[in-house]
Amino acid sequence: MRVVLDGGALVNLLVANAVPAVDVPAALDELAHGNPERFARARAAGATPVVGEFAHGLTQSVACAEWVPGYSRADLLRAGRRAFPGWPDSVLAQAPQLPFEHDVCRVWNVPDRTAVQRVTTTSAVPALVLSGTFDAKTGARWGAYAARTLSRSTTVRIPGIGHWVVPQSPCAQRVLASFLTRPTGPDTRCVAGLAPKPFTITPPPETA
Repeated sequence: MRVVLDGGALVNLLVANAVPAVDVPAALDELAHGNPERFARARAAGATPVVGEFAHGLTQSVACAEWVPGYSRADLLRAGRRAFPGWPDSVLAQAPQLPFEHDVCRVWNVPDRTAVQRVTTTSAVPALVLSGTFDAKTGARWGAYAARTLSRSTTVRIPGIGHWVVPQSPCAQRVLASFLTRPTGPDTRCVAGLAPKPFTITPPPETA
């Protein structure tokens, strides 16, 4: 399979956790030295998803109702320029993971629910907020932010994990299971012993 890697594709692969976090430094170093294999394999793998593995209808219903209507293409570009001055517009114009959403949402045509989504949720129902410290899509600090108005919430940060925390972390799975058993006092003891795994380091190029 032939794949194309450009700045936008690279950003999307990093945000999507397509290359495991521990391998990102090695992948970037290899790419800088002319070897795009890790990123190319991740790009190719995402091009042929298993049918039924991803709920596209549900995803587009959420994205097109709650995210896309609130921001125009120009809004996204301006926000990108503020956050990353100096980056090329060809990268900044693509909201990570959502480069085609404005076109898709015109076809999907679901009601705009952005107004409802801008209302802060306040609740005393027990809640568990799990975040991965390497999550490039939903930053770990957002967990504490979301929990501010959830008076009976438990906030847990899992070190070294990217997006999709529970499938990647046995500790997060245990915390979730204990929350379902004891919603107001989940067992979070396993978190204390966690640390990010060492990054994969590529050997320096040989010199003559």
